Amino acid sequence: MMRVNYSTPYGFPEKIELDDVVNRELISLMTQSPINPEDFYLTGYETICFKRTREFALETVISSVIPLDKDILVVANHSDDLHIQKLCSLYGVNSTLIHLPESEKELEAALSAYEQQRSYSHILISCDVNTPECKDKIRLLAAELSKTSIKLIVHCRRSPMDLSEISELNVAFMVCNGMSSYISSVVIARRSQLVQTEGISRNDKLDLYNYWQKMLYSRNSGIKPMAV
Repeated sequence: MMRVNYSTPYGFPEKIELDDVVNRELISLMTQSPINPEDFYLTGYETICFKRTREFALETVISSVIPLDKDILVVANHSDDLHIQKLCSLYGVNSTLIHLPESEKELEAALSAYEQQRSYSHILISCDVNTPECKDKIRLLAAELSKTSIKLIVHCRRSPMDLSEISELNVAFMVCNGMSSYISSVVIARRSQLVQTEGISRNDKLDLYNYWQKMLYSRNSGIKPMAV
């Protein structure tokens, strides 16, 4: 476990605890074949693990991945979408709620209309990712986003997505609970997207790239060739 010291707005140091690697139980949930946690990076994804709540991990992603000149779309779900918008406002991220149409054609038209109004870098969907309804929504989104430059963020309210689905649907960032008995959370990040977050976090305490770099210090120096 590593600790990163920061000063709070009140001047007191705050310790953000990081887990060295994602735990094996979570890995087994996400994969069909055994992967050593230390080798998870070979999949093309990285894990940033916190001894903090899932909300902390979500705030870190919101603060860290949206460029200063870009905005975010938040999929309306009548559950926590307004709360997510409040988190966006807290970190100076402009957000817009989008109600997902039923058809691909309607969604394509909606995304096109939004892109003409403002410049969006990401869209965030929050749901129970392993229910048929949510899976259908994510697949619909992913199919249309592949035609745009908008990247997908998935917030898992329960168990995480399978790694094969994360990769297939080109999910940029996924936030989920850890599997430990204590409070924990995990961000699964596509490496090609993670490297683009360097220096753009809106809050020093919530800098995903910085946390990733801290975790890399514990990695074996003899790393293997990795996926893109």
